[in-house]
Amino acid sequence: MVHPQRARFTFAAVILALAALPAGSARPAAQRRAPVLDIDAPASLRAVAERVAGYPLGGLANAMILAGLTDPGPPINVLLVAEGSELARNTPSWISGFADAGRSLVVLFPERTRRYPTDSLEALLQHEVAHVLISRAARGRPVPRWFNEGLALAAERPVGFEDRSRVAWTRIRHGEIPLAELERLFTGGRAASQRAYAVAGVLVRDLLQRHGDAVAGRILARLGEEQPFPRAFEEATGEPLAAAVDRFWRRRPVWIRWIAFAGRPLFQWMVITLLALCAIYAHRRRRAEQRRRWEEEEALAVAEDLLRQRLRDADPRAPGSAYDKH
Repeated sequence: MVHPQRARFTFAAVILALAALPAGSARPAAQRRAPVLDIDAPASLRAVAERVAGYPLGGLANAMILAGLTDPGPPINVLLVAEGSELARNTPSWISGFADAGRSLVVLFPERTRRYPTDSLEALLQHEVAHVLISRAARGRPVPRWFNEGLALAAERPVGFEDRSRVAWTRIRHGEIPLAELERLFTGGRAASQRAYAVAGVLVRDLLQRHGDAVAGRILARLGEEQPFPRAFEEATGEPLAAAVDRFWRRRPVWIRWIAFAGRPLFQWMVITLLALCAIYAHRRRRAEQRRRWEEEEALAVAEDLLRQRLRDADPRAPGSAYDKH
């Protein structure tokens, strides 16, 4: 029986078949127990809650695999919030959802979906639930925001054209972003946070591609043993964190680095100076060409005058000749 004010649904996320799993999975999906989601929604969002209950949520299997989990833990509460509610009014408009892993809670604002980095309510749900699973894999220890968000995006979907475009534009406009600055961008407003999501998502996928999908689980497990993140990262990957980030930026396409250089003030002044020199050279060349034409026209006029004078002198009948006597 459905409560008149709340619609509640409990279900297990569907696990993908082996063929759909990312390469390098440590354990088949069939051996992983699905996360249980307890969806809570006001009556105005009952239809949305029913739609959410039908999502396949294959990304949750990916999240468990990347986090190195075989047991998802206790049920995760998913709260759908109406836009006119007090919670929605007190939450910045560019935030479409968030997770409170310590309370096993995911909060979603359905009317704010289709905003980067998620493009649907289904993707948003998978993304936020992934944060709870990532926290559980780290045993509640703090996970750097860039790694947490990047890993959730990696579990949700592959890198897309918009992701690469945003990272390219960020590289052009802002240069290489240190991890400390990347962390701050997540709380810097809508534009800054979108920039942070793009960089974190591509960066974490780059790390997974280089070291394998299982490396994230190894990092989170070491965090759960109360190791600092840089140490956990180096032990799991075999390379220092700073070196990995530097390699990531150096591997960006060459044309991006050239465009990034072109966006610097020094290069812009060089271009302005070069254009000014070219303009001066072209102006002087035009003036020299004009003077040459004037000189040629003047020489031609003098030659024509001499020729007419000689013709008059040679023809006694010509007006003004030496033989024109009266």
